[in-house]
Amino acid sequence: MTQTGLLFGSFNPIHIGHLALANYMLEYAPFDEIWLVVSPRNPFKNESDLAPPSHRLAMAHIATRKDLRIRISDIEFEMPTPSYTINTLEKLITIFPDKKFSLVIGSDNLLNIERWKASEKILKTFPILVYPRPGYSLNEANADILQSVKTLQAPLLDISSTLIREGIRNGKNLRYLMPDGVYDYIVDKQLY
Repeated sequence: MTQTGLLFGSFNPIHIGHLALANYMLEYAPFDEIWLVVSPRNPFKNESDLAPPSHRLAMAHIATRKDLRIRISDIEFEMPTPSYTINTLEKLITIFPDKKFSLVIGSDNLLNIERWKASEKILKTFPILVYPRPGYSLNEANADILQSVKTLQAPLLDISSTLIREGIRNGKNLRYLMPDGVYDYIVDKQLY
């Protein structure tokens, strides 16, 4: 059975922090592959800040074209929005019974997981690996929830899509915060 880590996100835009995390998970967690699940619309994010889903998906493909262990999933593009993780997980296990899916989430998401639709079912049914995010200490997490997840000491990279979008709006060239080709795509399509 293929061990598949799922990293959900808006990827608005995808940046080197996303790929560094995926790479770390492939090398230090028990995964054969990582899927970046591009969410057309996250229920916790402001839709007005999002580049069109097709552009975010295209940037994810550009960013990962050199590593066959990192796959891009557009499964949520076929589903109702906003995207709820439990619905996506249930669809994935139906379509891919030969894969063992695990969630990869940041400590920021773990602190808010009780707000997720069917969070108790997710916690009981799927392995969850948590990586640190700057400013979100696991010491603040619910002790019962902490017992049901595995924490990893992935490197802390204080890079965010928000920082990149704001920089681009202000005329900054942030080419090296994104995988090769993504900045050129953003400029060409006049995103952000």
